[in-house]
Amino acid sequence: MTVVTGLVALLVQGGWDWLREEMSDPPELVAYAPAVEGCTPKYLNARLDELRAHPQTVDHGGVLIPTADAWPSVNVTVQAKTSQAIVLTGAKVSVLSARPLPARGSVVDAECGGGMDERAFDVDLGTDPVSVRPTVARTGQGGVVKSRNFPFKVSSGDPEQFVFNVKHVAQDVRFAITFSWVSDGEPGSTRLDNGGQGYHVMGLPTNLPRYSRVDVFKGKRPARNSTPDAP
Repeated sequence: MTVVTGLVALLVQGGWDWLREEMSDPPELVAYAPAVEGCTPKYLNARLDELRAHPQTVDHGGVLIPTADAWPSVNVTVQAKTSQAIVLTGAKVSVLSARPLPARGSVVDAECGGGMDERAFDVDLGTDPVSVRPTVARTGQGGVVKSRNFPFKVSSGDPEQFVFNVKHVAQDVRFAITFSWVSDGEPGSTRLDNGGQGYHVMGLPTNLPRYSRVDVFKGKRPARNSTPDAP
């Protein structure tokens, strides 16, 4: 009788384990990315006098502009929803819209330090389709450091952070990032589009006045001014 009772208990316990497994959430990728970030010049749809009247817009508004020495980036934190590992097989960047550069406004230079990012990829918005490649950086000793390429493995307790450096932008562009992945033999994809708005960057409008932060916050004359303020 004791053996039979133990066998029944084992079967019941096994049944509950199976039921919990069937009712649990399916493998799913969880990804988070805020707006585009970076220490680069910024376009603002305002004249210098308007910027001086509301200088906080320089820090809390505007569109970042890549340059030859600095570029904006999208930082993405990725992990699995459950403890079951997910293999990330790639990432694709798609252009949602591309418009001509603005004819009104100002460009304000940035003043901040630099940093070093891991899992970094260069996004070339000047190619079709958009190129996404591991970042290659040169060290002070003349060496070359190349970021690792896909695939990557993530789980709920082992996340990864990816940095997508946006380069070679000629227009006013909004884009999305889509991760492809595989879990338990089943393929899936996760799209990031900044709440439907897309991630927003643009090329440098060469016909607009360009100022330093000192010009805006202390009221000095612009250090560089390619054209007069727009009316």
